[in-house]
Amino acid sequence: MAIAAMQGKDVHENELNKLSNLKANRETKLTIQSIFQTYWPLFKPLFIERLRPAIISNVEKMIDCKNLAKGHLFFECPSCDQYYLQGLSCHSRFCVSCNQRYREKRTLAVQSKLLDVPHRHFVFSIARELRDYFRIYRGLFDVLFSSVNEALQALVFSSKIAVKDDRRLGLIAFLHTFGRDLKFNPHIHVLVAERTLDIHQKMRKFSYFHFEKLRLHFQLALLRNISNYLKVNAPKDVYHHFNRLRTFLIAKYKKGFYAHGPQLKDYGILNSAKKVSDYITRYASRPAISEERIVSLDPSNHHITWFYDPHEDDHKSKDDTTYLGRQTITEHVFRFIAKLIIHIHDRNFHTIRYFGFYANKSSKSKSSFKKLLSSAHIKLKRSRLNWLFMLKSIYKYHPILCSCGHTMRLNLDFSYFRDPGG
Repeated sequence: MAIAAMQGKDVHENELNKLSNLKANRETKLTIQSIFQTYWPLFKPLFIERLRPAIISNVEKMIDCKNLAKGHLFFECPSCDQYYLQGLSCHSRFCVSCNQRYREKRTLAVQSKLLDVPHRHFVFSIARELRDYFRIYRGLFDVLFSSVNEALQALVFSSKIAVKDDRRLGLIAFLHTFGRDLKFNPHIHVLVAERTLDIHQKMRKFSYFHFEKLRLHFQLALLRNISNYLKVNAPKDVYHHFNRLRTFLIAKYKKGFYAHGPQLKDYGILNSAKKVSDYITRYASRPAISEERIVSLDPSNHHITWFYDPHEDDHKSKDDTTYLGRQTITEHVFRFIAKLIIHIHDRNFHTIRYFGFYANKSSKSKSSFKKLLSSAHIKLKRSRLNWLFMLKSIYKYHPILCSCGHTMRLNLDFSYFRDPGG
């Protein structure tokens, strides 16, 4: 520290922050990685037949994330004998650490698509009775995306001239499969541009959404598309059982399934497409539970305690008689693990989809319309999506700034890259 102080205030503060972030100096807390490192070898053999390949792959990558024995980069100081080892990231979306960079990349990708026009934030939820179908038949997530797109586009196509001109909304949809209580609850968040674009490249304002019709459009499209999917991909008895359920759901939910889309001004501080897209993307890309919500783990009986704040309490005061308050859950760690891994998606599955004139394959050019972010702003944000910048922004220290004041250099000869097949 004395040597660092001699190099100036910045180097000295960097060393202080390095020391404060050492594992030995951090406040001891439970992490998802440490829980799985302890219990996954016990959990996996018991439930191996029910574990999808994507679950096993993502969990085991996460367990070994930053493990120096699995591979590391070697940085050495050109002036003294100091060095720094950086463990390799696992790049699993199930990993709390790697997910941070993934969220930032997704947020930038979404915002770079947005036009500088008003947007609306919608939420579409399925009926509770349908959740088991989505849990068993993962292909139904694709059906859910397309059904939401159909429902919103049906509002535009209520006009014959809109059909003739092929007017399309711009939609960016985000799949979310869990609530704060970790239960399996698939729903879609959608960022909708309040504009349509037609085959003549003419953009028109579209800001009125008939919610009664939207809910019914969503319900009928979803039930029809699920039926078509199960007819091809499920046993006949499952298909017939669903069609009986379909009739029951239409009778039970006479107003359609849940669809909610307040104007952005109702979000208070989230009053711009940029802020709302940032919120939705981070929300939809985050892990099922924040490690801050894990309270304790009792190794004697293998019970874990965690908490959540119910959605029902949002915008309620504690004096409200319907206020539920913070819910604390204590359960066996295997049950906790099962709740988390059910939300792991299959390989190459995209949780964010683009529709209408925001679709990558759209024939409608948007080059003549002003984007929400300038190309210079996008380039700047993209340059910051590296592990050095993100580590410094989160933990407030530069890992390869040596105490002698020099920047360490990567030495590939001393770095270790484990053979994937070894």
